Amino acid sequence: MTKTKSNIWEEFANATGGKFVERDENWLSDKAEIDHNGWKIIFDNHTICSDKFQQEMTRVIAPIVTVDKFRFEIYRNGFIRSIEKIFGAQDIKIGRQEFDKTFIIKSNNEFKIKSLLQNQKIRSLIENEKEVNLELSDQKGVWGVKLPEKELELQFYTDGAINNIEHLKSLLSLFQELLDTLYQMKSIENKKKQC
Repeated sequence: MTKTKSNIWEEFANATGGKFVERDENWLSDKAEIDHNGWKIIFDNHTICSDKFQQEMTRVIAPIVTVDKFRFEIYRNGFIRSIEKIFGAQDIKIGRQEFDKTFIIKSNNEFKIKSLLQNQKIRSLIENEKEVNLELSDQKGVWGVKLPEKELELQFYTDGAINNIEHLKSLLSLFQELLDTLYQMKSIENKKKQC
């Protein structure tokens, strides 16, 4: 089912038991917030603007508290990314030939990223995405300021507005699986489970 951007977040929130939040002065678009085991997963649109450029993006963000400062980036291999490799950007191979060929993986902990990506469901959900920009980052909202120590965000972003509920549900499943697995790996805290 495809809907226009003007009500996609409300519909998505309703379809997932989440909360629809209208745009306010502290946020740049309407958004859907879905709670999962004590974490908040936020879906919205963000427009990057400059004098010569304007690009609408879809973002998915889950703020977390890190236990071990584990960080990673996963993105599809492409022409620009291939050039980065030529000039020294290193990537990690996880031992899954097709996945290793399709994606560039960077991390500050090779063992942990390999462990995370042994999860078949996570790999399948990542492979289903046409464009992948997925990271555990210390920058707020992908392009914002550096977050305080111990705070990170699990982030996904892609060009354009995603207006398909099933596609958004697939991204939600990816985030739920990633958060649960990161918690099981003792890389992130869960406020709900601490109570």
